[in-house]
Amino acid sequence: MRAHPDSFAVDPALFADLPALPGIYRFFGEQDELLYVGKSINLRQRVKSHFSARHRDKKEGRLCHLTRRIEHQVTAGELGALLLENREIKQRQPIFNRRQRRYRQLHTWRLETDIHGFLVPVLYRPLVDDDGWQQDSYGLFRSPRQAKNLLDSKVRDAGLCPRICGLEAGRQGACFAYQLGRCKGACCGRKTRDSHNQRLQETLEDQHIHAWPYSGMLVIREESRQQTDYHLIDQWCHLTTLQRQPESAAITPDANASFDLDSYRMLIRFLDQGVAHFVLT
Repeated sequence: MRAHPDSFAVDPALFADLPALPGIYRFFGEQDELLYVGKSINLRQRVKSHFSARHRDKKEGRLCHLTRRIEHQVTAGELGALLLENREIKQRQPIFNRRQRRYRQLHTWRLETDIHGFLVPVLYRPLVDDDGWQQDSYGLFRSPRQAKNLLDSKVRDAGLCPRICGLEAGRQGACFAYQLGRCKGACCGRKTRDSHNQRLQETLEDQHIHAWPYSGMLVIREESRQQTDYHLIDQWCHLTTLQRQPESAAITPDANASFDLDSYRMLIRFLDQGVAHFVLT
């Protein structure tokens, strides 16, 4: 009869070489299958917390019961751990991590000005077209249908004109949504062009992806007593991390390096907090 997952004895050798430093850790099973990838600013403490929680959490109990060995990789700081964990989960798909996919064909909205001065959302593929993130964009979607569903919901909730926003056919007079009381009337002069443009930008703000503001490759420096990491970023894409300062932008990116929305949000947060960085032209 097999022991209950939360009643087994923990082998202290699992934690023997885990440092109290930032980085990522990997749990492996009986057949050396990758079970879980996690990150922490204190690897030893975080890994031990999984085993401490095995008595009260069924998922933790099963994970710990199946774990046969643990690997770790030290980083200079929290950002490096976040970027590395995010990439490994999406590329390696560990069994116990929540499934996260990295999509190659992504769509986003850009705002362009029509001949009447109205801002109009235009669908754009940032990973296919050549100029990357040279212009502010809004949202990241797996398909045009998903993108249009979100825009339609935003336009309807804000009382914007779906015809001006490219969601309804027709050229003159009040749009059909106005007749139903869903449009506030920018199409027929009830609302000004400027107020409609401002309202559109405001309602899309929670989906905002900033234009790439740098004239070259961004290098973010993280330092600890043990090491210094240099995270190389271009067009909001984490290309690679080096342990030496790069002297030029001629570097080889990691395999499968591409734009990732979660990484983008991490980078924005740390840059807003004033993380050390410089630009390689």
